[in-house]
Amino acid sequence: MSANNNTLLILANSGRATAESARRGGYRVAVFDGYCDQDTLVAADCWPVTQGFSNLEVDRFVDEVASLFPIKPYGVIYGAGLEESTILLRRLSTEFRLFGNDPSVLELLRRPRRYFSLLDRLEIPYPQVSFTPPYSAAGKRWLIKRAGSCGGQGVAYFDAAHSAADTSCYYQRHMPGQVMSILFIADGGRHCTIGYNRLGMGASSTPAPFLYSGATSHASLSHAHCANIELIVSQLVSELRLRGINSLDFVVANEGVFVIDLNPRPTATLELYEHLMGEGWIKYHIAACLGELPSLPLVGSAVIHGQRIIYSPRSFEMPGEPKWKPWVKDRPLVGSRVVEGQPLCSLYAKGDSVEEVESVLRQRQDEILRMLGASLYQPFAHKVAV
Repeated sequence: MSANNNTLLILANSGRATAESARRGGYRVAVFDGYCDQDTLVAADCWPVTQGFSNLEVDRFVDEVASLFPIKPYGVIYGAGLEESTILLRRLSTEFRLFGNDPSVLELLRRPRRYFSLLDRLEIPYPQVSFTPPYSAAGKRWLIKRAGSCGGQGVAYFDAAHSAADTSCYYQRHMPGQVMSILFIADGGRHCTIGYNRLGMGASSTPAPFLYSGATSHASLSHAHCANIELIVSQLVSELRLRGINSLDFVVANEGVFVIDLNPRPTATLELYEHLMGEGWIKYHIAACLGELPSLPLVGSAVIHGQRIIYSPRSFEMPGEPKWKPWVKDRPLVGSRVVEGQPLCSLYAKGDSVEEVESVLRQRQDEILRMLGASLYQPFAHKVAV
């Protein structure tokens, strides 16, 4: 297969949304991700990476990718799933141009002692952290977290049976409150806010109670909290030279706003704002990586857009072509094996309020699970990632 210099390579756990956005910008797209589902195959050429990027033989993979594209593509965009693959990203950068943050940013985030030292120096608030098991914290609920994971996959409640496996693990005080994110675009020194989002987290018990289950756009936040978050983002952009589209997760608690995670790459919430840019956000992501911030559209009385991820409550084989609705994306291929707990598909809705959108999404989840079979339709606590 050959390519021209208008081709983008996209590497991510799921590359469909990024591929669709890039196509709107006029790019030809090739995706390497974990699913190669129906919608991704419509938007791009796709190769499955089912074992995960962190398990690849780096040199072999990069050589194989280079052989697929004898005419070098325009560049590479990486998404969720590459947090622990900085060696791969550095090796890719010797063959292709990376449109995104330098791998050194990911390396910092994988080293929690260094990352929290940075937050301390910048006086950025975050929930209390410990690097030793908090056995003596009677009556206080703590989490055990793995740095470099994404979408809540590496987060669980701490109990006496848990212990950190390596230096990338740490413990953090669980702080009740509304979990939110700010989606922004940066040029290495400045940033523009795209939107604030209300995040949904899984409510299941084990093994991953904090998996990303979706989000709603245009979340409301007080002027004081907005000012604090904007200042924090400005500090991080300046300190880390952040480029392109990024997001910052935080919790709004009684005591104020506290940073949870920095996601230094395009996230799932970007799709909630895709309708604002006719040429797709990825075109502007690339421009920002090259030092040019876009003029963002003015949003008046914004319509709320929402997304929900359905995770399969059972393992099953996708039956003959279901009658999918237009508000369903990331549709598995007919005959493919869907494993329990694995993302099944994504649902979308819009409305005038968060309550309306979330109600529609719940109804649509029920409809999809009923359509796929009685064994799937049951009360199910949603679960995984951004």
